[in-house]
Amino acid sequence: MHRITAKVLRRPLPVLPSPATGSSPLAHPGDPEPFADLTCALATDGLEIGGIGFVIEELAVRLPAAKVHPVVVCRGEGPRAARLRADGIEVRPVATSGEAAAALRDVDVIALHSAPAFVETAAIESGLPLVTAMHNTEIHFTRRRWTAFRALIRRSEVGVAVSETVREFHARHVPGPDARRFRVVPNGVPGSAPATDGDRAAARDALAGVLGVPLGDDIVFVCLARYDSQKNVAGTVASFVYALENGLAGVRFVFAGDPSDWVEVRRADAIRRCSPQGDRVHLLANSHARTLLLAADAFLLNSFFEGWAVAATEAAATGLPLVLSEVGGGAELVSFDATRSVLIPNAVGEAAAVTDARVRAARRRSRRQSNRGAFAEALSVVAHRVRADPTRRVPPAILTSVADMVQGHAAAIRLAGARRTQPEIRPSRTPPP
Repeated sequence: MHRITAKVLRRPLPVLPSPATGSSPLAHPGDPEPFADLTCALATDGLEIGGIGFVIEELAVRLPAAKVHPVVVCRGEGPRAARLRADGIEVRPVATSGEAAAALRDVDVIALHSAPAFVETAAIESGLPLVTAMHNTEIHFTRRRWTAFRALIRRSEVGVAVSETVREFHARHVPGPDARRFRVVPNGVPGSAPATDGDRAAARDALAGVLGVPLGDDIVFVCLARYDSQKNVAGTVASFVYALENGLAGVRFVFAGDPSDWVEVRRADAIRRCSPQGDRVHLLANSHARTLLLAADAFLLNSFFEGWAVAATEAAATGLPLVLSEVGGGAELVSFDATRSVLIPNAVGEAAAVTDARVRAARRRSRRQSNRGAFAEALSVVAHRVRADPTRRVPPAILTSVADMVQGHAAAIRLAGARRTQPEIRPSRTPPP
């Protein structure tokens, strides 16, 4: 449906295309790889999909420092695969069961990160130790898919959930003994080079040029996410407009991301245009994340469900206060900067009990979602706090979280490797054809 609606509804969206400053994220570690005594396949779907591709990239370039040699197995090619190869990481694209089996033949452990079904099957049939990573609250899983997932967990040595919410959600669908294999390893982001006031001013000028409006002293809330029903784009725009129409002044909202669902884009735009305050809401296509975060005063994410939002973590790492709905990782991220950030109720209710039916109901109520009052109050509170003290403070926990993430995954991989029941039938080191 997304392909069909894109043909009908697609139109140009503004883009903030490039960094406005010389500051950039810190480079990946450049230390020589120590002796790696364990080879792990990081198996996933497309590398460009959401935050999972980001996590795979970070693990691939940093696991060697933990003496784990990574091999990325994915469906298809793309810019991230090219970057990984440039960093010296082996990437094996696969499209069939046979190709997947060959790509997994010479590794010691397989870590599955939302891999396609044919890759999961090849991993199970390999007989190798498995680590299954859980990146989201998978509300779209059918009964048959949950049956397959339970079988996968029974074959896995370790299950890694990116947040306590994701662990709890999956535990509800997995028998008790198997769920005890779950551990929580939050997503992390690398630290960024410190930004100067000049950097922020240049970024703000660049954003103002793209939007075609002077930003002045406006408090700019930004959201970086796909235009997708999961992200509740239409409901977020409607709730932001509601706040504006009920007295919130001097604020703007910028949503930027991949227009994967053009129906969601057009719904959000229609809600925006129906309000006299709609000119304070701006919809952009994929744009340069760091420039947007430097130009912003706060980060906003009102999703129906998340595993652990990488974009929100990046925002926290630049010192922005957060307004987050109660989703996976939301409470933890807000707690890093509790004096300025706010957690609001989820429009569908309890985060770990989210379902397709609840999301559909909330989407039908996009203009009047149950959390819009709390949403408007949170915007007012955060805007007041930013005006009172605009200084950016990066929480110390955020600065080290990428190292914690890598160490957590490395520990799970090593645990799986240590639990090989038949080490004498170690796979051949012959490269796949």
